[in-house]
Amino acid sequence: MEDWVCAWLEEQRQKGEKCLEIKYIQNKPYVYHSTSVYDKKTKSPKKVSTYLGRLTKDAGLIPKGSRGNRPLSSPRTIREYGNAALMAEEFADLLPVLQDAFTDCWQELVALTFTRVAGYAPLSRVADAWEKLDNVLDIKPDCDPRTLSRVLTEVGGDRTAQQMVFQHLSSRAQHLVYDLSFVFSCSDTVNLAEFGYNADDIWLPRVNIALFSATDTGLPVMIRGLPGSVRDVTTLLRSLQEIDAPGATLVLDRGFVSEANENLLLESGLQFVLPMRRNSRRYETRIHLTDHFFYHKRLIHAGRREVDGVTLYLYEDLDLAAEEEKMLYRLLEEGKIERETLNRRLKRVGRILVVSSLKAEPREVYDLYKSRNLVEEHFSAFKSLIQADKLYLRDSTAVFGHVFVGFLCLYLYCRILNRIKKAGMTAHLSPHGLLLKLSKVYAVESGEERGITEVPKQVRKIAERLELDIFP
Repeated sequence: MEDWVCAWLEEQRQKGEKCLEIKYIQNKPYVYHSTSVYDKKTKSPKKVSTYLGRLTKDAGLIPKGSRGNRPLSSPRTIREYGNAALMAEEFADLLPVLQDAFTDCWQELVALTFTRVAGYAPLSRVADAWEKLDNVLDIKPDCDPRTLSRVLTEVGGDRTAQQMVFQHLSSRAQHLVYDLSFVFSCSDTVNLAEFGYNADDIWLPRVNIALFSATDTGLPVMIRGLPGSVRDVTTLLRSLQEIDAPGATLVLDRGFVSEANENLLLESGLQFVLPMRRNSRRYETRIHLTDHFFYHKRLIHAGRREVDGVTLYLYEDLDLAAEEEKMLYRLLEEGKIERETLNRRLKRVGRILVVSSLKAEPREVYDLYKSRNLVEEHFSAFKSLIQADKLYLRDSTAVFGHVFVGFLCLYLYCRILNRIKKAGMTAHLSPHGLLLKLSKVYAVESGEERGITEVPKQVRKIAERLELDIFP
């Protein structure tokens, strides 16, 4: 029994109060009037206790049925802590660069990035979404939609500041994957947009997007909005002038295959890996398959040969050959191809030809060729992240700003994804799923006091596997 409880009980006894008893329930003292009466059935005394009230150190005895004179609790602020802490930790590496590049609006860029990675947040909802998140970085962004709209235009027009971010990310990259895609715009005033067909053959204006990704870091490195024809290496070379990646190897898509593009790459001195189309005449070059290796349990035969200043790498995937052979005979039976076409295509089933300026082992070049999937995954994530504001923007500068914010969202998304991959949890957890689980941990502020709510057992296990040190 605590000293102050003993003192109170002694004081009551001196006042003449008798038969008082203190009982502790959940570590809190309660006062009872306890006496005994004679039980005729058992022929022995029987204890009878009557509850009088709860005992507190400040208010003394609070009688039963009374709430006492307890002061009203001060207002509390409750915000999502777990997901905000994770995003702050993963964004910490880029934050100083962003502060130097965008001195006047970096806080608004952080707010846009965090709210859009955490969930769907168009400009009109960013303020509400930001208020839900715990302000781990202790910043004060202006989330008014009109301010954010001006920020997009300002950021889109400051290409020099964007290059500072791109150069920081590219300085760590050794192998770059380059690809092109597009997003649709419904604005009549964006002269950057050109009409083109989508997957459903609908004629819509679209903005062309070029994206660099680093295969060694698994992160996006640079993004650009492009006008006009983008299947041109000159566009690629201009993009490379804006980043800092000396000695990096470029992995390109089949869409860049042309004699002119290949000559430009050779003249520039860039190291490149370029897969050939199946109808390329270079397949007729005799290359002996003297090497072999396994790629994801698939047997790959490989060979190489130097021709006209480049190296041709030929690969034969036996599993792929069997699948393609079945498909070709199915097309023949359906009458979609002729016997002559069948015989010609059967000579190249399962074969992949890659031209490169590199002189390396076939396995190394094959791994670079397969890394093309990274940029496609990044494009898919990027397009989903920028859906918050479809490109109903008034000019091309605002489009550039919107695309850059989407790039920052993609960077943060990939940082979280890389942590999940490192822990081997990609089969059960996505970045959005992880943020949702972590949002169950809240920060509670009451006056000057601040605390973190209890971390659910499942969330703590996930945090331990991901090596997250964000909970007290």
